[in-house]
Amino acid sequence: MAHLDKRGFHYAWVILAAACVLNIVARADQASFGVFIDPLVERFGWKRGDISFAYSLAFLIGIPALVVMGWLGDRFGARLLMLIAAVMIGTGTVLLGAIEELWHFYLIYGIFVGSTGHAAFSVLLPVIMTRWFHRHLGIVMGVYWAGQGIGPVIFAPLFRWLIETQGWQHTFMTIGLALGLILGVFSLFIYNSPATKGLQPYGVEDAGTRPGPSTPSTPAPVSLRQVLRLRNVWHLTAVHHIGCLSHAIILAHVVSMATFKGIPGVEAAGVLAAIAGSSVISRVAFSLIADRFGGRITLTLALLGQTLPVIILFFASEPWMFYLFAIVFGLSYGGEMVGFPIINKQLFGTKAPLSSIYSFEMVGAGIGMAIGAWLGGSLFDLTGDYTWSLTISLVAGTIGVPLALALPRHKAPPPATIPVPA
Repeated sequence: MAHLDKRGFHYAWVILAAACVLNIVARADQASFGVFIDPLVERFGWKRGDISFAYSLAFLIGIPALVVMGWLGDRFGARLLMLIAAVMIGTGTVLLGAIEELWHFYLIYGIFVGSTGHAAFSVLLPVIMTRWFHRHLGIVMGVYWAGQGIGPVIFAPLFRWLIETQGWQHTFMTIGLALGLILGVFSLFIYNSPATKGLQPYGVEDAGTRPGPSTPSTPAPVSLRQVLRLRNVWHLTAVHHIGCLSHAIILAHVVSMATFKGIPGVEAAGVLAAIAGSSVISRVAFSLIADRFGGRITLTLALLGQTLPVIILFFASEPWMFYLFAIVFGLSYGGEMVGFPIINKQLFGTKAPLSSIYSFEMVGAGIGMAIGAWLGGSLFDLTGDYTWSLTISLVAGTIGVPLALALPRHKAPPPATIPVPA
């Protein structure tokens, strides 16, 4: 059978396992950024707004990288791009240990670690997963996105503990070498599509015949120029932009918000880890919701769920209040981004250049993350607290809700017909 090897094992499961590891490890530096702010303030005396600009810069520089990676991935495959990215992330993390000036931090974090290196994994892996799996796509994407939530649970406390016990330089030397090695090895297991190994997507065999792609609600575009003309591409991009602007303020600064209230560093880093851990549930749940109900319901619920808990932070002063926020916020924050690859497949069909479409949505997300992270720190420097930063997060998330409600209603594909033997 073309879809199985001789042992009845489908290579799609290898793709899923490798993609989960890559998803966890590739975002180690980016997802842990919040724990870097206080050590950098203490070590160099830099302002929080100036430090958080590096986070913004990474997303801004990453915008053209996302588009280029999506375009290259559609044409030449993912493996080589991921190997190059693995070298960049590993090298950049090691070099972070040697910074002495603020511009060093901007250059190394902004180019090597947070943008160009990360772009290959963030754009290409989700699309590859939609190609390898036909059956249970919602569950599979949920498992994949759960890995992104697990990463900060591991790395945020690890980075903070190592910095406090081993020093800045030794921490980034050790973690950088480990990241580069792991990313390089697991990238070798990735293939762009089942056809490259002479296989069919997992689950196609259960339909008895090869099913066509789900009927898209708009004609399937075949070129990048046609992609840019699609209203739904820009609509989804706007939703992703607003959602990311809202939660970037939280992700980049929640650790500093906690230490500002007198909570110890490692315990404050645990707040970020709690958000990530709680988001594992939402990443799985909202992937299933997207697969079943489409983008309109998925994104509306996710935006409401990540926005309303911000109200808790206006009054938080004790560790339990921050951890309560982290759990409630994480239960929806993880769902804001996970549905886009599935929603794209539903709206545009499998013949569309899905990597390019997803890259434009990630551009919107990157701009939102850049603005949100910078605003969070700059408003603190101007006002002396995080009240206005939290207000911007709350307002932005609220604006995103009507945008999500304006998306097309989901049209479920007709059930596959199974031929009845004579």
